[in-house]
Amino acid sequence: MENTTYDAARHRELNGYFRDRIQHQLTTDPHLQNQVAQGNSLQLKEIVESLTLNDQVLWKEFLHLDQLKMHQDLQNHLEGKGTPLHDGSGFYRQPDQENGEEKPLW
Repeated sequence: MENTTYDAARHRELNGYFRDRIQHQLTTDPHLQNQVAQGNSLQLKEIVESLTLNDQVLWKEFLHLDQLKMHQDLQNHLEGKGTPLHDGSGFYRQPDQENGEEKPLW
């Protein structure tokens, strides 16, 4: 992960992939299901640890890209470029123009 260039397409690809993988883990992993059934909260780290080793490597790549994206967004904000930061909605969560609702992150 020496690359410091933000790859938006790869970030979106991994974001979608992990949205699906995490949902899959929550519905199929017996340990995670048991934790939820007992009313225990789950930490994201615990869910990631239940993924395959290959997925855990991809997760690290995703986090690296996510950090680059955050840095880029903050730099753009400080320089007055890009999408402005709105309190409570972040940089990229824009309301749906048709019904005024925000699209869920997950």
